[in-house]
Amino acid sequence: MKIEHDIHVHTHLSSCSSDPKATVENYLKLAKDRGLKLIGFANHFWDSNVPGASEWYKPQNFDHIMKIKDEIPQDTLGVKILIGCETEYCGNGKVGITKEVADQLDFVLIPISHLHMEGFVRDESITSPKDVAKLMVNRFKEVLELDLATGIAHPFMPLGFINVDEILSHISDDEFRECFSRAAELGVSIELNAGCFPGNHGKETDLFHDESIIRPFILAKECGCLFHFASDAHSLDHMKSLFTMERTINILGLTEEDILPLCRV
Repeated sequence: MKIEHDIHVHTHLSSCSSDPKATVENYLKLAKDRGLKLIGFANHFWDSNVPGASEWYKPQNFDHIMKIKDEIPQDTLGVKILIGCETEYCGNGKVGITKEVADQLDFVLIPISHLHMEGFVRDESITSPKDVAKLMVNRFKEVLELDLATGIAHPFMPLGFINVDEILSHISDDEFRECFSRAAELGVSIELNAGCFPGNHGKETDLFHDESIIRPFILAKECGCLFHFASDAHSLDHMKSLFTMERTINILGLTEEDILPLCRV
């Protein structure tokens, strides 16, 4: 199966992008060169109508991310553009987007695992592998019931922790199946994020092997989940990592029917 879309791309409008070359025009040129037919821009976002934003998120409101429309050239080189966002889920029903704003976007990605955001996404007391695993499972279930997510960004990738093997070992196959069966039922897409598979980049460690992170995706496929591809690029060069995913696609045995209809081109 050929990768023809990427719907998790950050431009210079995301505060964590320091690449001035991360513009719509440059991404479109790279997408065209690499054979992509669809690109989705998902800059970080927090709705100003939702209280409790972190200081980092506050400037990244709707008016800010919509500046991207002014950057879209008349000629998109035959590449279809979607404008969405990556918002935030902090637990206890606190999510950085309202239904009214979500309906104005082409898609909404919600992560459950920005655990490096201590005090905002994760309570500082949650540090043990077992507790981190439990938190991600609960957050996954909670996000599904918000009826806001088009897809779950980098699911079960505990950002901020290096002992990924140990953390994921505390999530049973049955727990994963419960999560993914509900996602399949609701049609919420599971993200295949290029940065989450260290073996594809020759970056496996003693604490993080591909086998650990591939296991939940195999179970997601068995549960009938839909998937989307993501470079999660924060720089122009980072987008190229998307094409390391061919090995993962082959392991999972993905076909066009497994892809989120929004991304089928």
